[in-house]
Amino acid sequence: MAFAFGYFNVANQLLEGDPNIRKSQERLNGENASAQVDVWNEKIEIHVSGRTFSLPSDKQHFLKFVKSKLWFTYRKGFSAIGGTGPTSDTGWGCMLRCGQMMLAQTLSLLSFQDEWMWSENSEEHPIAYKRVLNQFKDVRTSCYSIHQIAQMGVAEGKEVGQWFGPNTVAQVIKRLSRFDEDTIFSVHVAMDNTVCIDEIEQLCSVGSQSPKKCQNEAGSSSVQENAFPVNGETQNESGLLTEIFWKPLLLIIPLRLGLSDINPVYFQHLKECLQWEESVGIVGGKPNHAYYFFGFAEDSLIYLDPHTTQPFVDISNMESTVLNDDTYHCATPGKMLLTQLDPSLALGFVCKTRDSFEQLCQRAKSFQKSPSALPLFEVVTSLPPCGIIESRVLSVKSYSREKRKNEGVSSQLDDATCLALDSDDSLGSDEEFEILDIY
Repeated sequence: MAFAFGYFNVANQLLEGDPNIRKSQERLNGENASAQVDVWNEKIEIHVSGRTFSLPSDKQHFLKFVKSKLWFTYRKGFSAIGGTGPTSDTGWGCMLRCGQMMLAQTLSLLSFQDEWMWSENSEEHPIAYKRVLNQFKDVRTSCYSIHQIAQMGVAEGKEVGQWFGPNTVAQVIKRLSRFDEDTIFSVHVAMDNTVCIDEIEQLCSVGSQSPKKCQNEAGSSSVQENAFPVNGETQNESGLLTEIFWKPLLLIIPLRLGLSDINPVYFQHLKECLQWEESVGIVGGKPNHAYYFFGFAEDSLIYLDPHTTQPFVDISNMESTVLNDDTYHCATPGKMLLTQLDPSLALGFVCKTRDSFEQLCQRAKSFQKSPSALPLFEVVTSLPPCGIIESRVLSVKSYSREKRKNEGVSSQLDDATCLALDSDDSLGSDEEFEILDIY
């Protein structure tokens, strides 16, 4: 595949010290350094994926919990993307880094023990942690590196150095997961605010047959070991036990919750989603700033901010007792009012088992019953059958029956025909989901 690098000069100018951009970056770094430190001394409750921290009494536990999350920021001094592209993502890679954080949280939930906490200068980091971190190194050979994400974005219509929207980063994660030989999960991007159960069942269900009969001589069941949880059993004609396994799911739902400003009727359900155990956060932000949101407190969102440029760090030696990974952990998160949230965002959920997916669907369906808030997305068993036609440029209104007849396409378009966006087309018009512009 040929990759375009028309925008890499922007990053090079940043490194060379464009005074206006440098001042802006210094201002951002200053904001991040303070990060509203005093706010964590206030009496508030913070909700994160099924956990509640009551501050200020839980302050230290909360900050240690946050610091255990992998934090990805702008970097400089890594090898040129594509061989001739930028050597820094400062100024354009914030949404890419937020996508990395959501993906890293997914891998952490699937790979680490729940009680594990990161410790600075520890010589006992578990091998699972090292493996996850290794997948995000800023080198071409890492599956989820800035190099891979930026280059895969070309397939979604984004040249290297261009800004991503939430939907684009979701589609790129989905594509990259297919190239991960050691992947332990499936990725589904729910388009048009709709989660289709049948599609996900087909994606995540894995069947296998045990070499033994359902009942052994002792009369007890015999099942085959597998890495994925068993969710059901059926017996075929030969008496072999067929096990239905569930491959863990990363479900990403791109949304637009307003025009230029987010509609407050969505706030209640956004906070509910962040409380669910399956939540791996939100990629979004405010205009010109992408953030990774992972929790909330009252009417504010808690986030990790990628807008800090750090030098490239070589963490290639997994056998080393000192991993040199301090810069991948943030000491203090940020806090932002929900009213400042850009309406374009993407929710992320991890369902380790079929039961957890079914529970998520049931909670989402309860959105429909809320009298005071609009549902964020819809859950359906299956999508209605319809003819799919390209809608990159054309809209539903353009297909009047008279125009169908004049253009001689009436045989292709009938009442069962619907317009749909190609899921590999980055929504056809990613502008609806773009939040990062430069002036």
